[in-house]
Amino acid sequence: MSSLATGPSAAARRFLLARHGETNFNAEGRIQGTLDSSQLTLRGIGQAAGLGHYVATHEAARVARVWVSPMTRARQTLAAVEGACEAAGAALPALNVRDDLREIELYHWEGRLKTEIAYEEEEGWKQWKSDPTKYVTPAGETPLPTLWERAVSNWDALRADAAGDGATLVVAHGAVGRCMVAAALGCGMESFKNEKFQFDNCWCAELAWEPDAPTASHWRWLYKAKGPWESAEDARRDAAAGRRGATAGIIA
Repeated sequence: MSSLATGPSAAARRFLLARHGETNFNAEGRIQGTLDSSQLTLRGIGQAAGLGHYVATHEAARVARVWVSPMTRARQTLAAVEGACEAAGAALPALNVRDDLREIELYHWEGRLKTEIAYEEEEGWKQWKSDPTKYVTPAGETPLPTLWERAVSNWDALRADAAGDGATLVVAHGAVGRCMVAAALGCGMESFKNEKFQFDNCWCAELAWEPDAPTASHWRWLYKAKGPWESAEDARRDAAAGRRGATAGIIA
């Protein structure tokens, strides 16, 4: 039985989690990971401006905390959001930089084209695409389990810092965002592949977390299209069954 009709309580802490705008690496199909050499494209700058306009118009008044990845592409995106809010007379609080909000580390693949990797390391690429939880680099690193651990620790820090009467805005990356949403809802690491948690550039999700609860109670997409609240229970059920669920129709 779906619990979509029931939203979170007024006491729930709110977290707004956004991905950066498109970069030159995104446009080229090149792996970024923890490399900090990419920049927002003109399209990415426009996406960040759109996110900024949305936040300034609809969310800035309730934002009490701001966190950002240390990586340039996330900082550029947040700067656009901050500028839009300031221009609208709704300046955001001072930002906090958290290193563990950086993107997934993909080691020897970083900086390389995905097509190149798929050709030169066919078996490893197939493993990553089919079951990233089990992918191990030639040097023995485990990218997804390592990222998942960071995602969980990020929530410990963000929840400890959260203001009781305001929302926390986080600007980070696609893979870490996907892991953070799934982990918050109590899903397992295997849910990383489920497209229901996929962040397009400058998409923003909202999570509601009741005080002292082990997991968030609800989530939804806010931007670019506002979706319905989905309970953590329904999200876990859909993820376990490999379904995108009620949020699927709003993801571009």
